[in-house]
Amino acid sequence: MVNRYYSKVIIIVTILFFTIFSVTANPNDQSEIMQKFGDIPPPDEINRVLSSGPVADVILLSVAPNKLVGLSSLSLSPQQKKFFSPAIQNLSMTGRLAGRGTTASYEKIIQLTPNLIVDIGNITPTYVDLAKQVEKQTRIPYLLINGTLSSSPQQIRQLSHILNNDEQGNALAEYAEKVLKQTKNIGNLTSNNQAIKVYSARGPDGLETGLRGSIHTEVLDWIGAKNVAEQSGKNIITRVSIEQLMIWQPDVIIISDRNFYAKVKKDPLWQRINAVKEGRVYLAPSLPFGWIDGPPSINRLMGLSWLSYILYPQNMSKEQFTANIVEYFQLFYNYQLSSDELEQILTPEPL
Repeated sequence: MVNRYYSKVIIIVTILFFTIFSVTANPNDQSEIMQKFGDIPPPDEINRVLSSGPVADVILLSVAPNKLVGLSSLSLSPQQKKFFSPAIQNLSMTGRLAGRGTTASYEKIIQLTPNLIVDIGNITPTYVDLAKQVEKQTRIPYLLINGTLSSSPQQIRQLSHILNNDEQGNALAEYAEKVLKQTKNIGNLTSNNQAIKVYSARGPDGLETGLRGSIHTEVLDWIGAKNVAEQSGKNIITRVSIEQLMIWQPDVIIISDRNFYAKVKKDPLWQRINAVKEGRVYLAPSLPFGWIDGPPSINRLMGLSWLSYILYPQNMSKEQFTANIVEYFQLFYNYQLSSDELEQILTPEPL
């Protein structure tokens, strides 16, 4: 009789547990990617948003462009402006608040009268302290969001919800989920199961790169390519020597600087690297923003499709790649990209 009683109790407790869990659990609730400082206003009351830096600039341009008080540090060139509405083209520069080269003072922030400050990137003690300090000095609520590539759907959904734009946010997040799923370890699908060694060349001389685990080289890690700068250095950009590159001998080099790309194939020192000598050097697309980095925001979703197509064309067809990019421009920029325009982005005119 006692055993039967305890059995019933266990069953009831189990049912209650799963019932409570199913009601309270939200598959999109990734609260660990977001930290709030100050009292965030209700979504329908937020109409002026201040971006703290270029990473936040890029995502806010897609999630809630009509609420931006300006761009923190992205000065749009004529080539970039063509993809955006006149309202975005005419946004003023507000100054950078987070990261290297801070240019926004507390006085200027207060004068802009934002309802909310948004910062996206690495959540480190330094950035947390900055958020606390800015909120304390300005009394403007501050939102700090983890900007990892894998959390792109959660970033979009949570930010869109806070800014009262759930419908747009869900469409963008679903696209992000699709591309992340398509490209996750896509290199592992090759028959020889040999990871392609890649060097990501940054800067005017190509000798700056992101170490494995850096937010600047997450695209390589995600698709299953091997970053030759593999020593663990999370979130670190470092300088390397040409001699080190000769030791690494990457299979492929991805270049972010157009001027350096124009010179590298003629440089005798770089010719001693097989990837250069054999023509396996690619200029990462950069319109309207960098596809691999520059800045490391949701624009990297296009980089996932592009690099998968470049490195693993047997697993990412040209048709699929093209469809992904055209859809991105439509969803994120409200721009209908033509095949000619895509070709121009992929093969810019010589300098």
